[in-house]
Amino acid sequence: MELEKEAEVTKAKMAKLEERATNKEVQLGDVEAELTQQAENFKKAEVELIEDALAQVACAHPEMDASPFATSNRVVDGQIVPRVPPS
Repeated sequence: MELEKEAEVTKAKMAKLEERATNKEVQLGDVEAELTQQAENFKKAEVELIEDALAQVACAHPEMDASPFATSNRVVDGQIVPRVPPS
């Protein structure tokens, strides 16, 4: 009889632990989704800021050919080169 009662208590504890684990997994999923959305928002803002900066330079210096300048390029050893995505 005592063994059965102990088994019930253990089952109840296990059920509670499983519920807590499930809740933590749901919370983790929510946090991951939020972080993914924030990363996307930061990337969009970064692109917009760079494009705005290029537009400002072109506006201040209309005689300058701004066609070689793009967010898809970067400077390496004093040269403008295409940005290579990480592999």
